[in-house]
Amino acid sequence: MGDAPGRDPGKDAEAESVRRMKRSATISLVLVAGAGAAAFGLARLDSSQREEDALVYGNVGACIAEGLRKPEDCTAAEAAARRAYAATAPRYETLADCERHHGPGGCVPGATVTAEAQDRSLPAMAGFMLGPEGQDLPAQPLYAHAPEEEREAQGGAHGGHGFGYCTGTGARIVPVSGSSRVHVPTTVARAPATTPRLIARGGFGGTGRAVAAAGGHGTGHAGGSGG
Repeated sequence: MGDAPGRDPGKDAEAESVRRMKRSATISLVLVAGAGAAAFGLARLDSSQREEDALVYGNVGACIAEGLRKPEDCTAAEAAARRAYAATAPRYETLADCERHHGPGGCVPGATVTAEAQDRSLPAMAGFMLGPEGQDLPAQPLYAHAPEEEREAQGGAHGGHGFGYCTGTGARIVPVSGSSRVHVPTTVARAPATTPRLIARGGFGGTGRAVAAAGGHGTGHAGGSGG
């Protein structure tokens, strides 16, 4: 059977080609949108991608003086952090190993903290972290983060808290100068150390990226070491 009178086969073929291109573009957009939605959904489910506000203080007096938490909240949080410190502070085989990571003067004999740490060295508790008002976060002890390689990079100076802090699980905490507020991944804020860890030479490592201070974003240490 021949073509219908008045029909142009060339134009029909061109129109069909245009229709196919439009269908292909529509399918591609749907697939891309679906992939983006799936990635967004996974990010919402992945607690490591979420952050929470937290407060960091070197001592209970600083917490009370700032007034963001009630005095009794500051006292209770510091006491809870000290109890956790004795039970969960990382253990080093020697004082030298401990000071390589926490800096000169940043460690104490384990027996002065708990009999369970006899013959070990522990980082001194240098501060504590708690949640803002209305945010139920467990109080955590913090330790000076001043690994040897960072001190050497700064000419051997030991700036104490100028290097920031780290938690018992190895997450590095770096408050902005003059601010007690930090943004901490949920996995760090709500999963404090529950058991002590024996740390081999080299400490928690100086290569871990810092947990973000107020106004930034970041992650904890990446390796299996911490502190």
